[in-house]
Amino acid sequence: MNKSSRCRSLTKDDGLIRNELGGPLVEESLLLGLAVVTVSIVIAVILQATGWAQDVVGGLLQLLQDSWSSLTQLFGNP
Repeated sequence: MNKSSRCRSLTKDDGLIRNELGGPLVEESLLLGLAVVTVSIVIAVILQATGWAQDVVGGLLQLLQDSWSSLTQLFGNP
């Protein structure tokens, strides 16, 4: 099988190559996928930037919980 007959066999079905009905669907799918990835990256960056705030709030809540348990032990409540 020579090169020209192999190329003709690959491009034998011109209707498949010229059929562009699925083109917009593929394009929209790629754009939606890109949008999902972009939004995920933005959310990850925001959560990473606000991670220190979550740590501070968690520390304060732990401090309040420890203070409350110490206070209840002081007054004799188990």
